[in-house]
Parts: sequence; structure tokens; C-alpha cells
Amino acid sequence: MKLAVDWAFKTSGESNSEWAVTDETRIHRNSGPLATLSLERGAHKLMHSILVYHTISSPAEALPGDIDISPERFEQQLRWLSRWQQVVRLDETLGDVSGGSRGRVVAITFDDGFRDNLTVALPLLEKFRLPITLFVVAGFVGQDGYLSGEELREIARHPLVTIGAHGLWHRHFTRLSDDAARLELRESRSLLSNITGRKIDLMAWPYGECNTRMERLSEECGYRAAWSVWKGTNSTYSRWRVPLGRRDNMARFIAKVSGAYLPTKFLENKWDRFRNGDRPLECADLSAL
Repeated sequence: MKLAVDWAFKTSGESNSEWAVTDETRIHRNSGPLATLSLERGAHKLMHSILVYHTISSPAEALPGDIDISPERFEQQLRWLSRWQQVVRLDETLGDVSGGSRGRVVAITFDDGFRDNLTVALPLLEKFRLPITLFVVAGFVGQDGYLSGEELREIARHPLVTIGAHGLWHRHFTRLSDDAARLELRESRSLLSNITGRKIDLMAWPYGECNTRMERLSEECGYRAAWSVWKGTNSTYSRWRVPLGRRDNMARFIAKVSGAYLPTKFLENKWDRFRNGDRPLECADLSAL
């Protein structure tokens, strides 16, 4: 089996090259506007790129998880997206993970509900006319650094913004009992709906963590879809997203958006499962991409 990746680095200027990954798998890097993934055993489309932001700010010290991105870098990323990618509303990616005849698209999400999502990020998104889905931790509304109830109502009315849930208190759902998880899922949805006056039927898992039990419960609690970060089955209630933070320069950002980051994370997940004794790691696992 051969894995070929056309890697787009419009800004890097690096020459074409090839790395031997294993005897059976090779990765090629070539210039081009988009990354594509193909397998010799049949054409295979990359899934849509769903990006995860948190706070658009420039603290002196990095926030936990390096989740902060400066306004200048964020604007640079949005400019590149508006020029080279088709950015759509998140719910437009629900029909077909691989894109079908439409091809791969990009959707932008924000987690937690930081106040700068309204004051800093939204004006830049307006500049490039790019839509977002904002996953809000319901219990954080009104806390220092987060959106107030009035600010949440304001941003929810914006035509570029869709509001989704991100739990009640940003807890590790995989550690919760079924009853505790149901409470988080239902109460967060209810509170956000009451504040915004909008239907809340999309959610993102705090810490990007979920499992098949949580996927089932989120469907049971009335959500239409849910997103993780490289966890779960990458199905309707655990769709994968790509996290972004302060360490993502433009070359790394383009790799993540274009799909060149996907094989790396896939293999990392398989390696984690192997270390935990779940199952052997095999090159054939790449076919699951």
C-alpha cells in the first residue's frame, strides 16, 4: 500500500522530496494549493477540515494547552483560508465526511466562549466573511474573561455565528456516570437556548474526549451531531477536529488545514491504543483513513 500526500506550502518554498516511512508506505510532498490523499487500493478522499480555536489573544505567558493565538496570526490565517479554501458553516459538513462531489471544505469552530471571540475574533471574521460555530460552556457565561449573557445574545444574533454547547462545566465526560453526563448534556443545551433564544443541537466534547457511551448519550439527549478532537469513532457524535494554538506558524497551519496533519495524528492514536494494549499497530490500519 502507498500513501501519497500532496502537501501545500504556498509560503514555505521548500523543494519536492520523498520520505520512506515504511517499506510499504511512502509520503510525497509536492507544491500545490491543497493537500490530497490517495491510496493505491482505491481512491479515498480526506475528511473535511474542522478547525478548533479558543481565544484570540496575546498573553505574556502561554495559556494551558497553548490555546491562545494572537490577533495578527489569526488574521493571517483567515486571509489564507479566504483565498485558498472553501469555508462553510459547520452544519454543511454533516452530509458526507469525505465531501462527496462537493469536495473537501473547511469549517471554523471556537470552544469555551471567551469574551475575545466577540470583541477580537468576530470583527476579523466579518472582514473575510467567514462563518463560525461557537461552542459555549454554559456554566462559564458571565464569568471573568468569558461572554456575559448579553454578549452571548449579541453574538448569537450575528449571521456568521452558530451557537453550540460545550458542556455545563467543561468536565471530562468519559469520567462521568451516565446520569451526570445526561445532566451536563441537557442542562447546557437548555441554558444556552434560554439565553440565546436559538435551538441548540450541536455540541463539542470538552477536552475533545468522548467514547461510544458518550456518543450514544448525546444522541439520546437530542443533539444532531457532536465533535471531538481525534477521539471517538469519527462518526456523527464524535467527528474529528484539528486543534490550533500559538505554536502553529503558517507552514504548520497550512499542513493542518490541508490534511497533511491527518496521517500523523491517525498513527499517534493507533500508537496510543497499541501502548494501552488494545490491539497491534499495523500498516494496514492506514486503510481506515
